[in-house]
Amino acid sequence: MAKFDTVIRGGKIVDGSGRPAFIGDIAISGGVIAAIGPAVEGEGTRTIDASGKIVAAGVIDTHTHYDAQLHWDPYVTNSGWHGTTTIAVGNCGFGLAPCRPEHRDRYMQQMETTEQVPYKSLKAALEWDWVTYPEWLEHLKRTPLGVNVLNMVPLNPLLIYVMGLEAAKSRPATAEEREVMKAELHKAMDMGAIGFGFSYQGNNNTHIDCDGQPMPTDIMHLEDLYALADVLRERGEGVVQALVDSPGARFSEVGLEVARRSGRPVIHNVTLVNDYIPTYHEEMLDMLDRAEAEGLEVYSMTLTMRGWNEFKPMDWDIWNIMPVFREFTFAGDQAAKVAKARDPDFRRRLREAYDPVHLAAAGGPLETYKLNKAHGVEPWARFEGSTVNEIAQALGRDSVTDLFMDIVADTDAASDFLLPDALSSDTAKVAKVLRHPRTIPGTSDGGAHVKFWSGGHFSTDMIMWMVRESGQMSLEEMHYKLSGLPATVFNLTNRGTLVEGSAADILIYDFDKLGYKRLEYEIANDLPGGEWRRVCKPEGIEFVIVNGEVTFTDGTNCTGAVPGQMIGVSGPEIDRRLSVPFVLAAE
Repeated sequence: MAKFDTVIRGGKIVDGSGRPAFIGDIAISGGVIAAIGPAVEGEGTRTIDASGKIVAAGVIDTHTHYDAQLHWDPYVTNSGWHGTTTIAVGNCGFGLAPCRPEHRDRYMQQMETTEQVPYKSLKAALEWDWVTYPEWLEHLKRTPLGVNVLNMVPLNPLLIYVMGLEAAKSRPATAEEREVMKAELHKAMDMGAIGFGFSYQGNNNTHIDCDGQPMPTDIMHLEDLYALADVLRERGEGVVQALVDSPGARFSEVGLEVARRSGRPVIHNVTLVNDYIPTYHEEMLDMLDRAEAEGLEVYSMTLTMRGWNEFKPMDWDIWNIMPVFREFTFAGDQAAKVAKARDPDFRRRLREAYDPVHLAAAGGPLETYKLNKAHGVEPWARFEGSTVNEIAQALGRDSVTDLFMDIVADTDAASDFLLPDALSSDTAKVAKVLRHPRTIPGTSDGGAHVKFWSGGHFSTDMIMWMVRESGQMSLEEMHYKLSGLPATVFNLTNRGTLVEGSAADILIYDFDKLGYKRLEYEIANDLPGGEWRRVCKPEGIEFVIVNGEVTFTDGTNCTGAVPGQMIGVSGPEIDRRLSVPFVLAAE
């Protein structure tokens, strides 16, 4: 009788390919699916009874910012709790390599102001034993991993590494610098990087440098960008992540030109359904159809989960998409921010500049902010549970910006606000976006915005909302979107579907019990440097398995196993090289 490491018996297998589900068994040996079918003969050292449960391919989350969190949380929770088994880092052009020693502190400050990863945590956790991007990859290979990791070269660090900080933010690259950047990208991809990530949003990005100015790629010379796209065409491999379109910053044509120049898949950000901009998602779907008609490989990540933000004005900075709000964000400490909130000139300019549409894709307009806690401060405490718009109406106030700043100032910027389903809960529109063949659910932003956001639950919410609650999609369709499609687009080797010979990345859950606590994050004081974050724990997830080893049972019970691997997009040989130490060539 055949012997296996693990046998999963009697579950409803949703293999991630889109094919019909079936009741059956999966046998695992050496981290790989050795057999799968209605009845697998043999015994396992471990047997998991999955009767009545869903057995699905692990979630592939291609838009995260776990670059730093991997160093203190190998399971990248929240995502790891919710069945994510593979992540991509280096998104939006942000990351930690390449990095010269003199820029280390600045990179950490940038990660705090762009993705709200606490500087104190970065300072406490990072050892900085790398300079070049290949050295970063070697560093990660020595780091215990609870998930599989795909690495994109983030273009902000690359520009700064080659050109210097001030030059990267003020001028195009010289011909010599451009060639050096191309050479560095080649070196990174030779060692296993999967391509590059960037954002191009001008002065209309929520991602702001610690000096209050745009990040280098948002204002970079486009020929520098396209020259890097040429590298992927030369190689005939790799992918590009491009944050080029959001309400108020419409640069989809830049992403399309990157697709033309590279000849490779471009992951466009972002497609969302927003009640304040009712045609935006239709415009994005039309763009994808036009790209396909032109023969371009363009896919768009969606931001369609029922996510919510809980925040204190001290911590919130997504409103940085409006330049006037940056004055508050960068005012200084708590006392300075309170003083800014009271400043008549600032209030006047905020009133004049404010347009709810500008904040529609940045968490939501001020009108929708719901006052959660006023900490006993009157008259605001009596309005807990009401939105800013409702409070304004009750008090007969005309200006929501002035009223909001009154609350901020009177509560010393420590009041709590809630933005439930800040984008849209229009089920039919969201389903239309998700069913489009060129969309990939995600944009979880896992690892970022930790004091007001927890995007790692996106897969759980999609299954609950689109499949169980609304019936807009089948389980087979949803799991294809969550694993099979991203694996195909990224050209992953033997991942994303449950078939014989594929990596045993598996999620087992109770369909009826699957869930999470809606509109109520927990506070976890578990970050380095004494920092805290908001977390969203799952319900109904019984096992998460990475490369054949169980990492979580019954939701958040961690086994301590760290079976994650570095993986690439260039075939099995690069995956093999990423799984063993390599010797870096001398510069």
